[in-house]
Amino acid sequence: MKQLHKTIRTGAVLGLLSLALVGCSDFLEIKPRDIVTEDNFWNEKTDVDQMVAGCYASMQSDEFIRRCIVWGELRSENIYPGSQVQDNEDLYQALRENLLTTNSYCNWSIFYTVINKCNTIIRNAPLVSQKDPSYRSSDVQATIAEMTALRSLCYFYLIRAFDEVPFTRDAVTQEDEVQYQPASTFDFVLGEIIKDLEAVKGNALEHHASINQSSDGVGRTYNSNCNRITRPAINAMLTEMYLWQRNFDKAIECAEEVLAAKRKDYEREYSRQTSLTFSAPQLMTAPHGLIVPLYQSSQSNAANVADAIFGTGNSFESLFELSFNYSSSQNNYIQSTALATLYGGYPATGGNYGAGFLAVNPNIVSDVFNGTNAFFANNYDTRYYTNFQPVDQNYGEGYVRKGVASAFRLEPNVQNNIQFNSFAESAFSHHSDFDRNWIFYRLTDVMLLEAEAYLMKATDEENDTNKELLENAFDLIYLVNARSVTDRSKYLVATSSVATNRGSLMQLLRKERNAELMFEGKRFFDLVRYARFDGNTDIVKNTVTSKISSGGTGLFPSMPYLFWPYAKEEVQVNPYLVQKSIYGAGRTTYDINE
Repeated sequence: MKQLHKTIRTGAVLGLLSLALVGCSDFLEIKPRDIVTEDNFWNEKTDVDQMVAGCYASMQSDEFIRRCIVWGELRSENIYPGSQVQDNEDLYQALRENLLTTNSYCNWSIFYTVINKCNTIIRNAPLVSQKDPSYRSSDVQATIAEMTALRSLCYFYLIRAFDEVPFTRDAVTQEDEVQYQPASTFDFVLGEIIKDLEAVKGNALEHHASINQSSDGVGRTYNSNCNRITRPAINAMLTEMYLWQRNFDKAIECAEEVLAAKRKDYEREYSRQTSLTFSAPQLMTAPHGLIVPLYQSSQSNAANVADAIFGTGNSFESLFELSFNYSSSQNNYIQSTALATLYGGYPATGGNYGAGFLAVNPNIVSDVFNGTNAFFANNYDTRYYTNFQPVDQNYGEGYVRKGVASAFRLEPNVQNNIQFNSFAESAFSHHSDFDRNWIFYRLTDVMLLEAEAYLMKATDEENDTNKELLENAFDLIYLVNARSVTDRSKYLVATSSVATNRGSLMQLLRKERNAELMFEGKRFFDLVRYARFDGNTDIVKNTVTSKISSGGTGLFPSMPYLFWPYAKEEVQVNPYLVQKSIYGAGRTTYDINE
């Protein structure tokens, strides 16, 4: 692969450590070296720490985060073209499902850069422990677990975006080590990364050392336990991976480990407090007895959830997120330019105001205003007001604010079917520095994955086993929904026909998952998973294609159309990489009239 070849020369040898990781204890003090060679490196623990920091820094890069958004969200029904998107031809054509092999978002090199860095650390970390007694065997195992998780996450993104991809665990540090490979199947890669994660999960740290205090009601912080891989983060990954593999029992088992870890965190940090502020997580109880610590919105603090998770960031509920604590006075930190460009109107005078290249589906903007409630069940659901800023609800114009705003302020505004005001720019706080975090996994994401696993295990028969599965799924969905709804009379009802019917619960789950995770790079991947379960593309066609007016590859006639083509240059350089047949004979340039 040409890009892997480039990684060898410029990434693995010279540029592995060009950026410093943000937000993780003493990790912040690590200073990257300019040149890395086998002769002058891999001698002590700090060398390994610098390399690990370089992996996270590569994931913080603009091109990495852009692909997380474009691959996972752009092709879904949530995203519409922003006012300036025609200035970016590749985004514009991808929005119209006109995917060409020359599209820059077919370039996967940054993901293979991270993979190669992880492989390099996994190969060399044991050698360092032989030279540096302070780098203990348990430290080595924890490092390998952390790097295995990052590598597995990269491969998971790649197969969901491209279906079949080259897979290797070998590190490449010299040009003569390059070995071109054919693409391995989706199921093979998925099975291998699951096997890898299970092999190292027990060696991963439960927690990293806590650092700065926060104003969560008791002065606790979870920053260092979500900005780096931990065992709960690995369990979150495995929950989703097992779900894609249709191993529903293992998905439930891993999700339960996540919930148990969070209950333990809550017990340790909050249970002894006689009173908690609204900004702290609360123990929430579902109708059938499930108890989970979550942030909760109320009528007086309607924006609490959004402020904690997406404003302040690094929240109690976070399992793994990349922190962008940039400020103009700290130039060694990294800006979140991908979110600012795609969602927040970057560049712009005075900060990330206005729309980015990507905007909100007009039907979502007008959903509650017009009483359609296709995306949000009622007008007390605070996610309708914090996910985006409605500019004109009659015409369905809106800007994405999740991942862009640094604070959310919802005030009562009972008129025209609206309960809170989020029209004005003043309803959101924006910093001139682009420092919004990117979240890979958080607690409610895992809860909804577990609910899906319960429903996939259930059948339509009426028996005690299915009744228990449906109740378990309902409790998980109930809690995710209730924590964002400010009126208790609007909570889901356990005795309703929806709550006791598998098909209806599955529809509710999918709607709830989109409302909860909208714009977080999850939706199109979810649609692909649903299509794989169904064995056809009907759900994608029925959900997405209404936004495509003309042209492009069209209406997802078969499963291969759900995935991106390989980049033209990759196929040219790697003799074993064969372009997918639906793209092999296609054009490589856009028609200027399209």
